[in-house]
Amino acid sequence: MAHRLLAATTLLMLSAAGLAQTPGPLKRDEIVVIGARLDELKAAVERCAAGGCTVREDVIATVRYAEAEFREGNYNDARAALGRAVSRTKKQADSDPFAVAELHTARATVAWHYGDQREALRATGATTRLLDQHAPQSSNALMARMRLVQAQYQLDSPAFNIQQLKDLSEDAANANQPLIAMRADLGRAAMLYRSKKRAEAKDLLDAIQASDLPQATTMRTAAQILAMRLAASEGDVEAVETLIARLTQEQKRQGPMLVWAPPMPTPYGPGGMPMVDRTGVDTGRSSDYYPYYWVDIGFAIGPDGRVESADVLRGSRTTHWAKPLVKAISQRRYTPAADIDDLAGRYRVERFTLTAPFVTPINSLIRRRGGTKRFEQIDLTVAPPKPIAAPTVPS
Repeated sequence: MAHRLLAATTLLMLSAAGLAQTPGPLKRDEIVVIGARLDELKAAVERCAAGGCTVREDVIATVRYAEAEFREGNYNDARAALGRAVSRTKKQADSDPFAVAELHTARATVAWHYGDQREALRATGATTRLLDQHAPQSSNALMARMRLVQAQYQLDSPAFNIQQLKDLSEDAANANQPLIAMRADLGRAAMLYRSKKRAEAKDLLDAIQASDLPQATTMRTAAQILAMRLAASEGDVEAVETLIARLTQEQKRQGPMLVWAPPMPTPYGPGGMPMVDRTGVDTGRSSDYYPYYWVDIGFAIGPDGRVESADVLRGSRTTHWAKPLVKAISQRRYTPAADIDDLAGRYRVERFTLTAPFVTPINSLIRRRGGTKRFEQIDLTVAPPKPIAAPTVPS
């Protein structure tokens, strides 16, 4: 989870008062959980709670502990630790806004998996407000705004989200952040496609592919991949093989990027997941709730880009519901390796949580997990972050 929680920028911004320099963004190696005991991580958090830690030290200790609890499937403990840290650092947030923003981002990540969409949206919004106040043109702030748009996509009208991403792209370009502008355009192209505005989507992707920025190689490849997915979704089944055949050696050296994936199964939909609710539960009563379930699925990516040996590594007390997920992952296609002996980044571990949003049932005042079931997904691979992939296009 750490790679998703951390941003990578080098900007140092002045505080709102303009009197002191705000500490810069957290570095990727400041939050690492390798071989640490859970009780040791918890003790570090308790020391910060007792006082004596800086805001940044508190955030690092808490996120390390929350990540470890999350990996063990202890979502409640992770949520509680992050919530307490948010309360502890609230009054000092202006002294280290980048660090506190990462704390809110971590809280949102866990909340989405737990199912509490209200908590997730609040945390995502808090990240955006804090960074917009202190460093509105930083890549951290711009990416936080993009996450907020993506989070709100399920609630707002597509036209509103498309306009938000257009505004974000323009702001990023004006802030001399062209790669973030391209990421926003990739997301906008996917939304335009969903809205049946395919010509506009194609124009955006063509513009990204035509970019001559030396550092935009990965974004050009992502635009090619998304264009291929659009073609494949329209019945061009040869588009995947055509794209893979056109990949250059330079593109292959970027590491495995997802080229194509079958539609993911949906819980209880057509061809969906098997039932996993507790035996005998009557979900029409206000005292009942849906438990959440999780699995870690590991898989290797062969030199030809095909998935090998996909399997459930571990999970909650029942994992049979994840069989359709394993089957879908096994059918993915990634970019091939430039060198057949290059295995870097070619073993992945992904966490899938079968969860549901919180609702307040009839004749009850207590919010609980009981809405439409869904999957939350996150890459848990202990490796350098993979290149950006093109947005997923639904079938």
